[in-house]
Amino acid sequence: MLDDFLHTGVMVVDDCFGADAVRALQTESGYIDYKDAHLTHGEREVSIRGDRIRWIDDACPVGLRYLASIESLGRYFNAVFYAGIRRCEAHYACYPSGFGYQWHKDNPAGRDERVISAVYYLNDDWTDSDGGAILVVDKLGNEQKLLPKANRLVLFDSDLLHQVNITHRTRFSIATWMRRDDDVL
Repeated sequence: MLDDFLHTGVMVVDDCFGADAVRALQTESGYIDYKDAHLTHGEREVSIRGDRIRWIDDACPVGLRYLASIESLGRYFNAVFYAGIRRCEAHYACYPSGFGYQWHKDNPAGRDERVISAVYYLNDDWTDSDGGAILVVDKLGNEQKLLPKANRLVLFDSDLLHQVNITHRTRFSIATWMRRDDDVL
């Protein structure tokens, strides 16, 4: 998988966590208070981005365990790829039916602090007809369509163009970024 990640900038890890951890994340994602997500410059534009989010912090103990696992993965990427990852951040995301997130890169123009982006999926029994897939244009120019299957972690270079297709049922996930700024892992 690492060779493929180096070549394409995209990696998929299915069955990422044990069943108890998945259930705990699903439960926590279902009772937290979500807020409307905004674009980088701070405005809400639902024609571009229609999700609601909740940043993972001390009020999300299960999410913090997830984030600790991602930080371990960041240290591994530093050891293997010399990635320069210094910290990770994540938020729960809820996409109501009828919404998605238009084409974008996770590093806004002129910035490069995000190294690797990841999305971890929480919905059980997701089908292609439910929509909500992430599309990523990989380093080779190929468009990869990845369904939001429960317990799937999708990792990709933060400079790759991607979007979340319109969802046809409520879609829960965790959006994550491994960053090269601030605190050291």
